[in-house]
Amino acid sequence: MKKLILAIFVSFFTTLFLSAFRVSPSAVKPQNELDYDTINFESTIVSGVKLGDKQATLEEKLGKPDSVRKEQTPDAQNGESFEVYLYGRDAFFVMDNNLSGFEIKTNRFQLDNLSALKVGDPLAKIKKMFPRSYKNRYLDEFNPSWITISVQFGQSNSFLEIYLEEGKVKSLTTVTDDDEEE
Repeated sequence: MKKLILAIFVSFFTTLFLSAFRVSPSAVKPQNELDYDTINFESTIVSGVKLGDKQATLEEKLGKPDSVRKEQTPDAQNGESFEVYLYGRDAFFVMDNNLSGFEIKTNRFQLDNLSALKVGDPLAKIKKMFPRSYKNRYLDEFNPSWITISVQFGQSNSFLEIYLEEGKVKSLTTVTDDDEEE
């Protein structure tokens, strides 16, 4: 009888102990649920110019840049450099003769396919457009009014980063996360 009670007692506490390590279904993220909202790279249009368009289209739509600067990178597919087309404080990155990204710091340009998103737009607009990315936003530890919201280009490691200060968009930038997960 004592052995039976002892066995029941051990089974009960073993079950109780192991249940503490069980993952609840709500804690498991479905495979199809992403951390960020996603947008299509080829559908992203900056003031009439699509990402991926030829450099000539960039100049045709936006005019001659104030200056062009050559930068070195190991990422260029057919070479080891890319060009930065500067329009005032705004920059457009041309790699292998195609528009590959941008850094917009003024309201001169807008993202046509994203409700004319531009510098100066309020946080409420971004929060409504990208709720999942807003949920995973980055707050600066020294100044919580500085916020970065990342929107992923498809399933790639490239993002549109929306930087906000005091509740307003301060810049729109394309970035690629070079960190490889192992």
